[in-house]
Amino acid sequence: MKQSIVTILLLLAALPVAAWQYQSLSGQYRISGQTVIDPPPSEARDTHLHLELSGAAARDLYNAMKVEPQPDECAGNGALIKTVGEMQCLRSQDGKEFQCSFAIDITNQKITGASVC
Repeated sequence: MKQSIVTILLLLAALPVAAWQYQSLSGQYRISGQTVIDPPPSEARDTHLHLELSGAAARDLYNAMKVEPQPDECAGNGALIKTVGEMQCLRSQDGKEFQCSFAIDITNQKITGASVC
């Protein structure tokens, strides 16, 4: 019994440490200009890092966003979207798929929008 209690206490003590560990992520990226669709010819094409997260990384970011989800007006398929500033995360209607999108202005180190809708 004593050994079980010690084991449980050790596991509980390790939980906060595990939460701070880096995790693998999935998604895609591209380097481009600020304008997402039909950029003007004069716009530089290497000013923003556009990120699209999926899987566990997107799910964890969606859950970390402390705002109420709203129906996704673009998809209209029952998905929910959370928006904080220029960062958007989407949860599918069944809650099994997540996707987040945002861009980083490389020069100014600022998060900007990366989706049209």
